[in-house]
Amino acid sequence: MKYTRIPEDELKELESEFINFLVVNGITADDWVSIKENEPVHANEVINQFSDVVWESILRGTSFLNKVESDVAYYFKCESDEIHLKRILTSEHGMERQQVSKKYAKTREVEIFEMIQNGCTISDGTDYDTLE
Repeated sequence: MKYTRIPEDELKELESEFINFLVVNGITADDWVSIKENEPVHANEVINQFSDVVWESILRGTSFLNKVESDVAYYFKCESDEIHLKRILTSEHGMERQQVSKKYAKTREVEIFEMIQNGCTISDGTDYDTLE
């Protein structure tokens, strides 16, 4: 598994997408019932594959991330080859702004996934653009 498994409650919300995934992979409704009952390991593998497909779609569509803590805020713009950071640090002495860019060390999607796992949230880019 490349990413993390989608929790059961979220899988229920993606039922129609999961059904389409099964169909694309040649698994009928009857096949799926049989797999769940008779091949639980295989059923888990199918769910893991679906989770990776969902994550991959989300990550490919992600252009901006934010992470806000008590005294520092990070605003990221995720382009195809590099990522840009605008960092705002506040203290009793005022506010400090920094901007940096870097190439991805891993694949774009893996780096974005790791950032989400470390507390970043997907955003629409409004905050990033406001800091221009």
